[in-house]
Amino acid sequence: MGMAASQARLLTLTSRLHDIEYKAQNIESQKIALATQKDELYQAYCDALDATKIQVAFQNSDGTSVYYDANYTTLCKYNENRTKQYALIDSRSGKVIVDNETAEIYNEFAKSDKYSFAWAMLGMGRSFSYEDTELTPDAYGQGTEIGIGTNQDYDLGDGTGNLFMTDAERYAYNKNPDAVKAEYEALTEAMKGDDKVAQKEALANFRDALYSNAEISNYIYDYMSLDKTASEGSGEYDSDFPEDFPKEEFNYYVNLFEEIQANGGCTTIDEQCINGDAGNEWLNNMVSSGRVLIDVYNGKEWEQTSVATSTNENYLKEVQDDTDLKKAEAEYEHELDVINTKDTRYDQDLSKLETERTSITTEIESIGKVRDDNIERTFGIFS
Repeated sequence: MGMAASQARLLTLTSRLHDIEYKAQNIESQKIALATQKDELYQAYCDALDATKIQVAFQNSDGTSVYYDANYTTLCKYNENRTKQYALIDSRSGKVIVDNETAEIYNEFAKSDKYSFAWAMLGMGRSFSYEDTELTPDAYGQGTEIGIGTNQDYDLGDGTGNLFMTDAERYAYNKNPDAVKAEYEALTEAMKGDDKVAQKEALANFRDALYSNAEISNYIYDYMSLDKTASEGSGEYDSDFPEDFPKEEFNYYVNLFEEIQANGGCTTIDEQCINGDAGNEWLNNMVSSGRVLIDVYNGKEWEQTSVATSTNENYLKEVQDDTDLKKAEAEYEHELDVINTKDTRYDQDLSKLETERTSITTEIESIGKVRDDNIERTFGIFS
């Protein structure tokens, strides 16, 4: 009976020992998982340390620069205080990224000209016109007029039909027709023929001359800036513009039109990514992944710029994202405390299991020795 009892106790202890070793293995696995979590947590914290955001410069009234987080609104929407003019380019299609309103206006005037687009972006649209026969110059060539809008009686062959002037342009032309005489005569001559391409080119050259001539363009802007409070018949004209014509904004849209045309058109940005933190995050992600490129207007033409290698002359920079960093730091410290607490508890559990395992091992060895002695004493007489 003693030997049977010893064997039963031995089996029980062996089973318990196996159970302890199994629990210890599970705890060791959980400690390894904690180590992995700690590595991932540290990597996330390092990523936050490396995280940057794009900022763009604006001018203060005293001439100093102040940088704001860049998104579509702060980077591409007209703002007189922003230092430079920028455009976002979709690297896959090559097209300029614009908001829905700009896309709609561009698509309406894409076959027209940059000045029509600029007038429309200022709010005048296709339909504005001031009726006053005294301002209308002599008809060009075959009696067509030149300017914004669509003339249903004449078509250059591509659906533009853009062959009549606004009253502002007529007024300015009459002030100094000799300043654009060569372009006017070339247009008149082109209108006498049937070459649609030549007519369109002559039209574009005439309008470029009209707006690039400082005196004539100022007449246009002055006309559009009249304060329209006078009564009918007083010699004043109705206008939707304020006293001071937004000349800089007008030229801003002219430049934008040229950029869109040079890049083969435009594509629209998601409305949720236009401004705010969401817009800044979208821009940072798109630029860092190469999905979006940034062009800057240098005063004469558009050129591509890189935020990472941009010098101060382009007034763009990358800075550490302090907001995300503080959040990541707080999360890192909190999660690290949780992991360390679990790790300490696992160490305590392992220590208890090791103590129990040592005790059981000692008892197993003792029982084994007693069993062996019993076997030798009981069965020794048969040897």
